[in-house]
Amino acid sequence: QVEGRCFYILLLYKKVQNSGVPRSQFTITMDSLVPMKEIMIELDAIHEETFNERLPKSFTKAVEKMLNYAQGSEKASEKFHEVSSNMKENKKVRIVSAEVPHNILPSAILHDIKVNGHGADDEMYNKHAELRKMIPRGATIMEFNNTKDVVIYANKKFVGGVGDEDEVQPENNDIWKQYCLEDPDTATKVICMEKLNGEAAHFSVRYIEGLFCLITGSKNVHMLIRKIEDIEQYSGERFTVAKVMARAVWNKLYELESRHRHLLFSLMHHTKCTAVCEIFQPDHQHIIKLKDDLKQPQLNVISFTPVYSENEESSLLALPPHHTLNLLSALGFATPSYSVIATEDVINHQNKVRGELHKEGEVLYFLNKAEETIGIAKSKTFWYIMIRALREKAAYCFITRKKRHSWNLEDNILKTQKRLEELQPWLKFSDSYLKSWKELGEAFLKWLNEELQGNEEAESIRPRFPIIWEKFLLKTGLTDEINS
Repeated sequence: QVEGRCFYILLLYKKVQNSGVPRSQFTITMDSLVPMKEIMIELDAIHEETFNERLPKSFTKAVEKMLNYAQGSEKASEKFHEVSSNMKENKKVRIVSAEVPHNILPSAILHDIKVNGHGADDEMYNKHAELRKMIPRGATIMEFNNTKDVVIYANKKFVGGVGDEDEVQPENNDIWKQYCLEDPDTATKVICMEKLNGEAAHFSVRYIEGLFCLITGSKNVHMLIRKIEDIEQYSGERFTVAKVMARAVWNKLYELESRHRHLLFSLMHHTKCTAVCEIFQPDHQHIIKLKDDLKQPQLNVISFTPVYSENEESSLLALPPHHTLNLLSALGFATPSYSVIATEDVINHQNKVRGELHKEGEVLYFLNKAEETIGIAKSKTFWYIMIRALREKAAYCFITRKKRHSWNLEDNILKTQKRLEELQPWLKFSDSYLKSWKELGEAFLKWLNEELQGNEEAESIRPRFPIIWEKFLLKTGLTDEINS
């Protein structure tokens, strides 16, 4: 019955699509929920105006599947709550619950779920298949009116090969495949998406009591809001980062054309998808320097993920990633760049990515014939891996200087060089490449030691690192454009 209803909605869309009915025939008011038929007609027209072609069939079929998932999500949400509660008892996950402020949505409770432990979560995910299958990096259940609803269900954990992880390296180059739904070698194409160097954020939408509610926040802390002023009603240190993410999400959504925003909100309510995002913060940069004219946090939307379902999982993403990026850019969002390659070209492409400069790398999405995502892997540049190692050692070196009476710069230079040496067996770069980075790292630490006497604070090394690094290269005349 559910499948028949969803098929009927998409069939109506296809009939209207082929009938030449003008868009202006449909009247959409901004405070009402738009029916799926009108949503698909409008999105198809927007896509055709932008790219001179209609939405691909794989996209519309994926939407149909998400509608099926959404229709059965109440029962699935109860199951997910039960499973995650059992995992909490077994100390595999942590669940933090918080009431939604009464004047936003009375009697609603949000349960944020994350893998247990401190620091990197790789060990827990590698060890427990049920965590890989069930617990994404960002999951929230809402309790409201005696029902449960999985309102955030973000990306499943994915990894890369040896050298691609920031904290814990995999034992071999095949570990990443155990996070895939099918053998990635069977994929028919691979979407190679620019890996953004920002802060993780999510959002989803529900239409409750005649109003659109936005559920948003950071990777593991989420809130429900109906207007931007609601953000400040969430108090406590736990919400500090989530509030920054929520403001960035809200501000971007309300910069969109109102019609585009309304279509998006309605689509996300009907499908119950989660938007996976990265936010660039000018005041808290990582490794890649942001544009100088970026003064406010910038939202970048990467993908949509499906709501939790008890159906057999056939795709890690809700919609084909490349078509999703195209549509999102047409709606007015900033999105990462991407390219499409054949599966047999992956190794050569990864080798090319390894040698690129001033980039973090790429995320590879492996698609089957139906353009479902059967696997995801990250591939990072040598440049990023080496720079990040220097940043971490520099931050630790100078932050601990105040706490250690026996602190010595030369000792910290040797420790930094040892760290770079540890990367060589993983990444298999040349001795000359290692030598160049060791010399650059030594020069950086000596320069930074002088700089910290006056212009910089040790605590600013991490949030201002790209700015500090650029200044170091400019002042010394050195270069980080080292060929591997």
